[in-house]
Amino acid sequence: MIGHESKQTGLASIYDVSRILEERKKGKDLTYEQQLALEHASKLVKEGERPKKIKSELEKLGILSERSVIKLLEIMPKNTVLLKQVIMQEGKVFSEEELAKILAITKG
Repeated sequence: MIGHESKQTGLASIYDVSRILEERKKGKDLTYEQQLALEHASKLVKEGERPKKIKSELEKLGILSERSVIKLLEIMPKNTVLLKQVIMQEGKVFSEEELAKILAITKG
């Protein structure tokens, strides 16, 4: 919201986003952007345990920040080009082997 101070800052997983928006929806109508975010989050949450498993596997690699893991869960890249775009915020160069491992996990 423009002109309002943020109460919290930090990273939110897709599960957090879904839960927060569902709670807000009970109290008032969501904005267009919030509704789109809720629809996207709901699709991923409906997949059940798969995103949790993917998150766990990505964290076990120990080469990605929490921010990148969350972003990978949102986008679920299926090719190396998209994967590189998502993780370039890490500020380091990944080997082809590391990229292949990450891609294998996100492809499931």
